[in-house]
Amino acid sequence: MTAQIGTLLGLALVGVFGASAVLLVLFVRYGTRFATRHRERFERGVGARMREAFLFVDTTRLLVAQHLLTLCATVAAWWASGAWPAALGVATAAALLPRLALSQLRRRRVEAFRQQMPDALMLVAGGLRSGSGLMQALGQAAGELPAPARHDFGLLLREQRLGVSLEDALVSFGRRMPIEETVLFASALRIGSAAGGSMAATLESLADSMRRKLSIEGKIRALTAQGRLQGWVMGALPSLLAAVLFVIEPVAMRALVTTWQGWIVCGTVALLQVAGGLAIRRIVTIDV
Repeated sequence: MTAQIGTLLGLALVGVFGASAVLLVLFVRYGTRFATRHRERFERGVGARMREAFLFVDTTRLLVAQHLLTLCATVAAWWASGAWPAALGVATAAALLPRLALSQLRRRRVEAFRQQMPDALMLVAGGLRSGSGLMQALGQAAGELPAPARHDFGLLLREQRLGVSLEDALVSFGRRMPIEETVLFASALRIGSAAGGSMAATLESLADSMRRKLSIEGKIRALTAQGRLQGWVMGALPSLLAAVLFVIEPVAMRALVTTWQGWIVCGTVALLQVAGGLAIRRIVTIDV
């Protein structure tokens, strides 16, 4: 009997060891494949956005930094709250941080480019009135403009030097900056090149229209600044108040993240915050 029990235990241990080895091999195999695909998606998505913003940083180092940041933030959230849902939420937010930061940088770059477009058109129009050709006028404007307009006009000129047609170069220019100002600028150049006429006068009129539009948008932003500030304050108030209460009464507030009733309250507050933020954004957003 003892020998049979020992044999069964040995077989059981061998089976457990074999199953563990198979699971380890499968985990390593599919984990490596998932990591490779994740790195490729990260390099395609985040890397392309960084190149569009003229931020030349090694995406591999950025990926490692993101994982370290996510791990540290998750451990800190687990240590502070003791609840896995809170740690999972912090991990998700930390994982999305690079994409959100790049989106914010791109919005700022696009807005800076929009502010420079009237001056760029006036420079091109001035070069045309002085007798220069279109490419020479664009080169003079690119040399005098600051970033980011200098970069995009410089890429337009480089494509022209490499033999790309004006039509294709303007399409690439509009793809890099998909805004109304670039569409109007590209249309003016196409029409002027095909039909002739005073392209300088067309660009000056277009620059004046853009300047008027930007002025109206600035006045609207100034008038709606108080509403946007109220939205930010009301959006941050519940989180700041919860953090203060966690410091003052950690025992009483722990139920908010350790019980299902508390998570229902947190979910309800989050939904109401999102609804309020969307409502305020709709009120203060005015199309010109």
